[in-house]
Amino acid sequence: MSPSALSPKFLIVVVALIGMMAPFTIDTYLPSFPSIEAELAIDRGLLTQTLSVYLISFALATLIWGPMADKWGRKPIILLSLTGYLAASVLSAWAQSIEVLLLGRALQGIMVAGSLVASRAMIRDYFQGDEAQKAMALMMMLFAAAPAMAPIIGGWLEVHLGWRSVFYFLAAYALLIIVMFAARVPETQDPEHIQSIHPINIVKSYWQSIVHPQFLRLVAAQGFIIGGFFVYVAGSASIIFDHLKLGEQDFWVLFVPVVSGILVGSILIHRLTYLYKPTRLINVAFGLAAMAVIINMGFETYLPIQGWSVVAPLVLYAVAFAMVNPGLSIVSLDCLPTKRGLASSVQSLFQMGMAGLVAALVVPHVHHSLQAMAVAQASLFAVALLLWLSVRKTLSRPGG
Repeated sequence: MSPSALSPKFLIVVVALIGMMAPFTIDTYLPSFPSIEAELAIDRGLLTQTLSVYLISFALATLIWGPMADKWGRKPIILLSLTGYLAASVLSAWAQSIEVLLLGRALQGIMVAGSLVASRAMIRDYFQGDEAQKAMALMMMLFAAAPAMAPIIGGWLEVHLGWRSVFYFLAAYALLIIVMFAARVPETQDPEHIQSIHPINIVKSYWQSIVHPQFLRLVAAQGFIIGGFFVYVAGSASIIFDHLKLGEQDFWVLFVPVVSGILVGSILIHRLTYLYKPTRLINVAFGLAAMAVIINMGFETYLPIQGWSVVAPLVLYAVAFAMVNPGLSIVSLDCLPTKRGLASSVQSLFQMGMAGLVAALVVPHVHHSLQAMAVAQASLFAVALLLWLSVRKTLSRPGG
């Protein structure tokens, strides 16, 4: 099957399903935290490390998968990593100790990284110009369902089948994507863009990405703005159980409104792509995010703890996040047009690496206080804003 015979909509759907694996792997087991803590005799802080080890393993693995996708193509890497993810999910389901669960989560992170990096490069291979940003936004709309669905599905599985069923569900999900992808999606990489994986060449390529005048600042900005989001994703168990005093099947209170914000932002950016330049849309998105963190700080400082006061600023931040991410992704990938697999690797390294660091180093120190969480989010966003301001003028120039 040739790329020309591939349905663009089918490609977007399959890549969105692959992208949904990351939030499914993060969010589906969150309602099971109390059960896992009780069965494995561990505390919340140690269990939270199963989230951070997944995210950090994901981030580091992208550095390997990207060059492999540029050498051997997108399709074989996606199929290999999906199969590995299936096996890692089964291992997690079988875990009888925190050590085995940590290993399973690390392997999940390593394997899902390959499929995500290669599928993102596949989108940029297939779509050109404004169509690429439009495809990314449409993919984000489909992807947006995952963070809302995941804790709801996880809560139902936890109540009716126990926490191990969550990981069997993730294994079945991977199998479904393998069948769809293997049957209908061809290779999309241009043969002229095949890269060497000799260690010296890989080091040179990564060095080129590091010294690129815009690329590193763009992907770092993505990392920090996502880090602000993950303060609340990684801390969601504490928000639901400790601050709002809710139960295992109540994660929808947080995730459904926030994901609705992501959906609204994706729809807006999808409709506005042809009307405004990417830099202008990114500026607007950063402005909305700034409003969100300021409102959040005010609410957590001056208002009593209520569901709406916790969730409302996060919804606005989610709208901004969904609007800024496609533009930053496309602009940064286009900095290295012949090495998009590698560029996607560095992009994922900053995104998931920052999420992992936030889960491991920030959330354990702030989850006890909603005000402290708001301060952490505002601090991470401020760094993202400064990085964007340092590069936007260059990108606004003709040919920039």
